[in-house]
Amino acid sequence: MTHYDYLEHYLLTHVSYSKQTIKAYRSDLRQMKTNRVEWSVKSLQLYFDQLIQQYKPATAMRRYHALMALGHELVRAKRLKNNPMRQVRPIVHQYVHQREYYPLEEAIQTIRQINHSTYRLFFELISQTGLRFMEARLLSIEDIQFGTLTLLVRHGKGRRLRTVPLGEGLVSKLQTFLAGRTTGLIFQSVRGKAINEQSARDTLRKQSLATCGRPLHPHDLRVAFATHLYQVEDCKLVEIQRLLGHGSTRTTEGYILSRETRLQQILNTLSASAG
Repeated sequence: MTHYDYLEHYLLTHVSYSKQTIKAYRSDLRQMKTNRVEWSVKSLQLYFDQLIQQYKPATAMRRYHALMALGHELVRAKRLKNNPMRQVRPIVHQYVHQREYYPLEEAIQTIRQINHSTYRLFFELISQTGLRFMEARLLSIEDIQFGTLTLLVRHGKGRRLRTVPLGEGLVSKLQTFLAGRTTGLIFQSVRGKAINEQSARDTLRKQSLATCGRPLHPHDLRVAFATHLYQVEDCKLVEIQRLLGHGSTRTTEGYILSRETRLQQILNTLSASAG
């Protein structure tokens, strides 16, 4: 079995990746295979040098991080001794984030208008803990520590476990929602399986469009959570990093957005007065 075959099988059986992530990673593997890229530093470096010339920086950066994760898996499976991606020069793209900002309070109010009780609490938990979509989807009742008001996240990226705090109000809602259940997934379908990924995403998007006229996605909740903690609550970056389950604060920094697109306003004023 080649490395490509192994990774294909790994992606199709790895439960903590979303369908979108699996689709993107498999596309990356096909691209590598088409270009006959080997899992060596020289071959990978040449591949990324070409990517930078052919694709937008965001695409090249996403592929860089995807192959870094897949390289880690090859090492974990003892198919490689070291991850060659560690020696590939990182892609650096300096970019000022000016994407549309969702205040966390606004996002929570939108979520609380969702009629579906399971999806409503599911997204409220994400908005108040910063969990990834799949981390929340795979939570078990046993992961909740009601006595200490904490939650154990077992399905984090990089196989990292972490414990995050829960607000008293959220814990109370979880207890009411579970209605005495003590085992199984917290959020499940009527058949006892994990909630449908696409249905949950569609519910959030439709409610946000109806409420505030713009789509809200699960990842926006993580960004809003991180930005709120940093901008409003004055939390330290390293604290937010641990809550989000990031491997470094550099990743967390990319989640912190400005409350206003002040830079764009300044440039508009300058360009208007420049004639």
